[in-house]
Amino acid sequence: MALNSFYISKIHEKSDTFIDLTAFDHIEGFNEEYKNQTFEYLTDKYENVVLRSEYIFDSRIAQKYPSMKFIFDIKTHIKHLGKLKDYNVHPDLKFKNFLCSFNGSDHVSRQLLTAILNNQGYFDSDYCSKNFTYSDDKVTSQLDNLNLTDLQVQLYRKFFSNSTLFNDSVYSFGHVRYDHATNIYNLEYKLTDSFLNLVSEAMATSYSPFITEKFLYSVVTRGLFVVYAHPFWHSHLEKYYGFKKYDKIFDYSFDRIENPVKRLVALIEMISKFKSLSTDDWCDLYHMELDTIEYNYDHYFSGKYLKCLSHY
Repeated sequence: MALNSFYISKIHEKSDTFIDLTAFDHIEGFNEEYKNQTFEYLTDKYENVVLRSEYIFDSRIAQKYPSMKFIFDIKTHIKHLGKLKDYNVHPDLKFKNFLCSFNGSDHVSRQLLTAILNNQGYFDSDYCSKNFTYSDDKVTSQLDNLNLTDLQVQLYRKFFSNSTLFNDSVYSFGHVRYDHATNIYNLEYKLTDSFLNLVSEAMATSYSPFITEKFLYSVVTRGLFVVYAHPFWHSHLEKYYGFKKYDKIFDYSFDRIENPVKRLVALIEMISKFKSLSTDDWCDLYHMELDTIEYNYDHYFSGKYLKCLSHY
């Protein structure tokens, strides 16, 4: 195995036994044993490794790789999180729609998310995007690779789309990858018209939390959101970044489920009870969380989240 240089931005120092480097993005994620391919290579080759990254690694990763020293690269991270700081006026909230969800790249987790949304009747092409195509066989075959029993695979296949027309179609709103300052204006009415934003986080099949800026689309438009992400993602956001959950109305027990397919199905089950409610009901629920919504809005624009991150 060779070092995957795609996720390595700089090597600061290197010897036969030591390396100091900076990695970025999701670094290809972590499997159910909390192993990472790049980390396996580094620890096999070097006795001591200093790794600087956008991750705040939890104790499970530190215990798996005791010869590695992890340094949180806050300067790189806040460049991503700060891309929406100039967006401070949003349209009025109207709640004409139940759910919006925006899916850019065709990672396995986004194939699964869009497929289950379509299967359950939640994918409205006026409010949900899918900037890629895939075959139905490709989606269902992913279940075979996600640590499920044969019986579980047989069961969970029922929850995912088998519509060739949907799979072969692209639904887009002028998505420009990484250009969040532009994308927010393409999406603002879809966000403020919707009761809930189901955020599609990067590489949700990974087993270690990694926070990107995607949830902030709802924070800056004062909306409700839940995230299909990695296990403990919502707890991680609250613990390290200081943003609060909307736990007066949402049950976050799905967040503790480690298997990505089981977690996704539990998440869809959790939000399904809100689907058939009236617009007035959605407004009432929204106002139950209004204090938290305003807290998160202020927490971002005041920069208080940066003080939370500065401790790590």
